[in-house]
Amino acid sequence: MGSFSSVLIYRLGEIEIKKNEEINLFFPRSHCPHCKKQIQLTNLIPLIGFIRQLGKCKDCKKPISLMYPFNELLHLVVGILIIYFFGSSLVSIIIYAIFFVLYILFILDLKFFYLPIGLNIFLGILGIITNTMSNLFIDDSNIFSLGSSSLSILGYSAGFLSLWGVNFAYKLVTKKDGIGGGDFILFAGLGSIAGPLALAPILFLGSISALLIVITNLEKYSKEVPLGSGLILGFIFYVLLKYFELLEYSIVI
Repeated sequence: MGSFSSVLIYRLGEIEIKKNEEINLFFPRSHCPHCKKQIQLTNLIPLIGFIRQLGKCKDCKKPISLMYPFNELLHLVVGILIIYFFGSSLVSIIIYAIFFVLYILFILDLKFFYLPIGLNIFLGILGIITNTMSNLFIDDSNIFSLGSSSLSILGYSAGFLSLWGVNFAYKLVTKKDGIGGGDFILFAGLGSIAGPLALAPILFLGSISALLIVITNLEKYSKEVPLGSGLILGFIFYVLLKYFELLEYSIVI
């Protein structure tokens, strides 16, 4: 799955940002981005393929990006941690799917300021499904006296409308957009996962994270801020602080 995430990130960038008409999500086969030679199946084995080639394309000898083994190792570690904490279950699969989508969105926004609408909507669907099955992300003891599934839908709506409202007000004054439409849907998806009460702390942590990202590369982000990447980091920090402090969490299925 880590290797597959690399494929999606590379190909979505080529298709949507660079407008490369010679590539799509399925064709051509995996190849070196430098010499375009197809990669042998044995060299596509996650981590092993990178080590086997000594970090270089066997044909043109150009270095292979370290992002590929990093993606593969990260997904392996996250998958193991999810199974360790939540066991082998359908809930674990959905949690990993949420991580998978968030990771791809994070990298695409960081590199290209691009948040695919399909992945954003899929994230919202995953949030609603997860909270319909369990109270993993939303605490049932809330001021609204609603179930997890209702809170998930409310979180989706509140997430979208909040950023849309901010942008609408900004546009009335400046006559231009201040927040991208992809950020609305992403924040809605995060709201569907964590519920409406989590939106404020996620936005706060996400804004700080986005600011730190900008500081790391002022030249690239001087005119545009990867708010989506910041929101995703804010969501991750929120989950770690809320659910994994002292490893206190519960699942009800």
